[in-house]
Amino acid sequence: MAGTNESNKRRLRVGLMIDSLVQPRWRYEIIKEIQSSSIADIALIIQNKVPHGPKLSLAQKISQKRKTLLYDLYTRTDDFVFKVEPDAFENLRIGDLINGCPVIEVAPKMRRYSDYFADADVDHILKYDLDVVLRFGFRILKGRVLQIARQGVWSYHHGDNRVNRGGPPGFWEVMNGEPTTGSVLQVLTEELDNGRVIYRSWAPTLGTLSVKRNSSNYYWKSADFVMRSLKELHAGNSASLNGDGDLSLTPYSDPLYKTPTNLQMLFLFFRLIGRLVGVLLRKFWCFEQWFLAYRFKSNPNDTNNAFYKFKRIIPPKDRFWADPFPVKFGGHYYIFVEEYIYKKGKAHIAVIKIDESGHPTESVKVLEKDHHLSYPFVFQWQDNHYMVPESGDQKKVELYRCTEFPTKWEFEKVLLENHNPVDATLIEIDGLWWMFVSISVRGIPRNWDELHLFYADSPLGCWTPHRANPVKSDVRSSRPAGRLFWWNNELYRPAQDCSRYYGYGMSLNKIVRITPGEFLEQQVATITPDWDKHIIGTHTFNTCDDISVIDCLMRRRIMF
Repeated sequence: MAGTNESNKRRLRVGLMIDSLVQPRWRYEIIKEIQSSSIADIALIIQNKVPHGPKLSLAQKISQKRKTLLYDLYTRTDDFVFKVEPDAFENLRIGDLINGCPVIEVAPKMRRYSDYFADADVDHILKYDLDVVLRFGFRILKGRVLQIARQGVWSYHHGDNRVNRGGPPGFWEVMNGEPTTGSVLQVLTEELDNGRVIYRSWAPTLGTLSVKRNSSNYYWKSADFVMRSLKELHAGNSASLNGDGDLSLTPYSDPLYKTPTNLQMLFLFFRLIGRLVGVLLRKFWCFEQWFLAYRFKSNPNDTNNAFYKFKRIIPPKDRFWADPFPVKFGGHYYIFVEEYIYKKGKAHIAVIKIDESGHPTESVKVLEKDHHLSYPFVFQWQDNHYMVPESGDQKKVELYRCTEFPTKWEFEKVLLENHNPVDATLIEIDGLWWMFVSISVRGIPRNWDELHLFYADSPLGCWTPHRANPVKSDVRSSRPAGRLFWWNNELYRPAQDCSRYYGYGMSLNKIVRITPGEFLEQQVATITPDWDKHIIGTHTFNTCDDISVIDCLMRRRIMF
């Protein structure tokens, strides 16, 4: 961490509450990262001696299973049909990670749904002087056990606890068609799913049919929350571990969700069949195509923000145009775009000139590589034009310099590597250059969710990661959607809203504070594709002098 010397600080002592030495892979990775870190150690294992809860009679077991037969059938089918890799729920043994750690076995006092620790067990645990305890086992905890560590017992709730409490995790979000699936890391209190939130995030609800796909995705994303929070704690920033502030006072007015009954599952099966039919019909009859729309200001006070007034630039059916970046040069406007050719399965960078009468000319290819290129972020610095295109799966951010505008571009240097970055967007603020970029976690291909910041003395310089990376973890407003811009002496950042699906909409965010140690922005507007019934998405917004340009996604009929 900036300004600290970790080697001189006391390592955090972490306790681990488990039911078994076999844990799902997402937890295994958390434990592995703690043990290999320079800031914390697993100092105690608290193992449940009765991990299966109160003993049930055969009749009680049959009665329980009978009520959820269709749900059990669905989960087994889902697991068989929708394979995910890496699978967050693959079972792994953690014995090799915790060799030498002291172990305390506890037989909690079990009530209907809750576990209570005896005073003697609590006193024994307190002797280990723990900073944090992670709950990876036991049931709902009540009583003195919640006070066994200085910073409390940390536990995940895999759902947005402001609108979804109970379970099963990730299930009702898919079934109800919710655009996002939330997750929180919280310090447990006596109230169910209403602990003090120390980290909150939103991921897209993936898929219309599979809970397994959705859950694996956002469990992997949430696996990073523990180390991020431990780093803040170790750096002395415990005050930052309050993800909600006064939001914890907001009443919870939704139902307590439960495992669906057989009757509920019957209705849900029909809902899933309807969704599947809809998906198949759309694939058979339609294809999706991105196109451009633009508008010139009618007067100096025109904000160019009524999208229904924009003129369309429709590409041929064999391609799409997206990610438009307008540039004014020599009195003319040029729009750099991602030009994706369907047959090739990849894109290159092209440019479209707006002629003297305000009409677009044919697209011209300006940069092509063996790999996919998109998001041609073009900027000017020291009388030169530069471009930072997204480089697909190359795991780096590359910079190109223009040698003959607008068609000739020469590779300059690699700005970032060993990441999985998309849509890098640069801006100079008070003499310091900033890079806004979305980076996926743990190699998961979807990188819509989290915003990272880097800073440097120049766009060619050495880029330093922001202390609080990722500075935002929200699929609705993280991934860049165009250049930052100034309006009335305020700095604004367009961001993609990929909650319903990739490319659905955008948000507009005002930068409140940006320093090497802090970042804060405030959402001031949302942009949804509602101005035309044929448009189903929009994910880039850019302006340059008198012109504003967006991209739009539409469905077009397949002609047989």
